[in-house]
Amino acid sequence: NYKDGSSVMNKVRETQGTDSEIYIIKMVTVTGTNDPVTRTIVSAIQKDAKGNYMYLMRVLAPEDQKGISLLVLEKDNGDSEQYLYMPAVGPPTKIDTTGRSGNFMGTDFTYEDLRREKPGEWTYARLDDENVDGTDCYVIISDPANPQREKITGYADRMVYVDKATYDVRRIEFIDSKHKLIKEFDAYDYEPTNGTTQRPRRGEMNNPTKKSNTVMSLLASRVNQPLDPKFFTLDTLTHWGADEDKIIADLLPKATAAASTSAKP
Repeated sequence: NYKDGSSVMNKVRETQGTDSEIYIIKMVTVTGTNDPVTRTIVSAIQKDAKGNYMYLMRVLAPEDQKGISLLVLEKDNGDSEQYLYMPAVGPPTKIDTTGRSGNFMGTDFTYEDLRREKPGEWTYARLDDENVDGTDCYVIISDPANPQREKITGYADRMVYVDKATYDVRRIEFIDSKHKLIKEFDAYDYEPTNGTTQRPRRGEMNNPTKKSNTVMSLLASRVNQPLDPKFFTLDTLTHWGADEDKIIADLLPKATAAASTSAKP
């Protein structure tokens, strides 16, 4: 029985944390009455010797967006460097602090939403438990640890709903400084990857202000098999080649099969 918010969130990290992951996802964004925008993306995460994470996201499809990439390199001081590469525009550009609360490629996920939070970035307090879609959950209010963190994320608070049995995060509500709900993320269909670690097959971010939503579907994954640090460099962003293709070669057939299955009525 965890009595405070920090102990609950520490248990989430302990249960669901990994040292490395690589997966292929489908992201579908719908805004208003516009047609859906669908992208297939490879996402990779690797923890370094100091406990900092490196992230790489790269668009695989559609063809006219192929190669658009995001690289995130965490630093010892709790900050991170983030770079966006758009082949049609030119060399990678560094995303400044104020830009990290911007949306990633027009989806409902910001650049900061796509990285894991680290201890010390947020403070946690436990509220009364609630039931989410039939699941008993701890409810944790998460506040930025300092004004700089709030400026980077764009959120004054987040309400995190944690499954009391599995420590899966079922829902996150993002709240602004006026106590208004900005958007809400729901995770569905958790499945084991290895050991105690589970990942949702589907996640949905709804933004009532923009009248948009983005659905993220997990097509294929590989967990806790270390990736070469060279994978997480600016050179990889601009010179993706045969060596990088080999890293994801085993995932592509699984992703294709999963995408085909999910497309069936």
